[in-house]
Amino acid sequence: MNEMIFKRLIIFSIVFVQIFIAFNPARAMDSIVDDAPPVDESKPYIPVTADNLQDMTAQAAILIDATTGRVLYEKNPDAKAMPASTTKMMTCILGLENANDDDIVEVDKRAVGVEGSAIYINEGDKIKMSELLQATMLASGNDGAAAIAYYVGKGSLETFVQMMNDKAKEIGATNTHFNNPHGLTDPNHYTTARDLAKIARYAYQNEKFRKIVSTKEQEIQWVNPAERKDVYGSTNRLLWNYDDVTGIKTGYTDAAGGCLVASAQKNGITLIAVVLKTSDSRARFVEGRALLDYGFKHIKEMKTVDEQKLISSIYTHNSTNYKTTVKPVQPFTYLVMDTDNVNDFSWKMNLPAYIDAPLKQGAKVGTIDLLYQGNVVGSVDVVTTEEVTEGFNLLGFLHKLFFS
Repeated sequence: MNEMIFKRLIIFSIVFVQIFIAFNPARAMDSIVDDAPPVDESKPYIPVTADNLQDMTAQAAILIDATTGRVLYEKNPDAKAMPASTTKMMTCILGLENANDDDIVEVDKRAVGVEGSAIYINEGDKIKMSELLQATMLASGNDGAAAIAYYVGKGSLETFVQMMNDKAKEIGATNTHFNNPHGLTDPNHYTTARDLAKIARYAYQNEKFRKIVSTKEQEIQWVNPAERKDVYGSTNRLLWNYDDVTGIKTGYTDAAGGCLVASAQKNGITLIAVVLKTSDSRARFVEGRALLDYGFKHIKEMKTVDEQKLISSIYTHNSTNYKTTVKPVQPFTYLVMDTDNVNDFSWKMNLPAYIDAPLKQGAKVGTIDLLYQGNVVGSVDVVTTEEVTEGFNLLGFLHKLFFS
């Protein structure tokens, strides 16, 4: 009799725990703060700082100025590497650009049970896109990334992957090829440290992206089941122990090793660091921080070009106005390192002879290049300051007639 009671108690306990997790997922999710296996503390590791970057275990690394894209430090920046979950930067930006925050995403059954780190979704679950993006980036959920992909790709993973590759090409990440939305190992899924820095720099210009990747912890409310609330903590440990860090994304697989894309802001300067294939998950944070420290340590000053010198006008064709005003997408600032000669910097505006209507306000029409000793070391986009509407203007027509 006692044995029967004991067995019933065991069964009751198991059922109770399962019910508790189902109806109290916030408690279940609370412990998800890492996307990699525990570090083997018995393995020797030389702590890397800003003064001994040569000791980095990362097989590839880069540090850039987020404003101009200027490279401040690099190690094998163009070596082919697996990005692991840093892939989700691209998944996130496509979700932001191709869906509305309040869109209700119904989880596609094909997104359920994707291996690796997860937010534990079920077929038919419903959640706002803004909440899904936040949860996926915080917990590095592979299933969440798949759910985003099926929604934005209108049910087709292949369509979404093509969107990823098209966007990479648009950004200038020409040595990158994506084959999935989450970063699980695939021979046709690869990138470089330089390309990841370009993707991060592009994404960082999006205010919503910056908010998502800078969040340490957040409670996520589901639409269905309505009683489900999850608390997710960021896998990016630098957010917890480095005051200047503002994001962005971790990654780890056995094949990719430790990966990290990290941003930090100090005294109005934003830097982006990338480390790929570190020796373990601990090293990615140590070495990412060392890169950022190196940058801030060796910055001598920040220069800002007077915006009035950079505002220009450009001819328009097929528009109601024959000219429109253009300017840099952001203040044109550049960093002077302690090894630089400030007099060796210059800048050059690259604009077409004319642009065709219609164009939205803020549309990219050219670039301003930052040059050091005559070599391009960075650039900032030039955009329209107003909408260029379609129509007819005699001066514009004559310009098109004689100069196009």
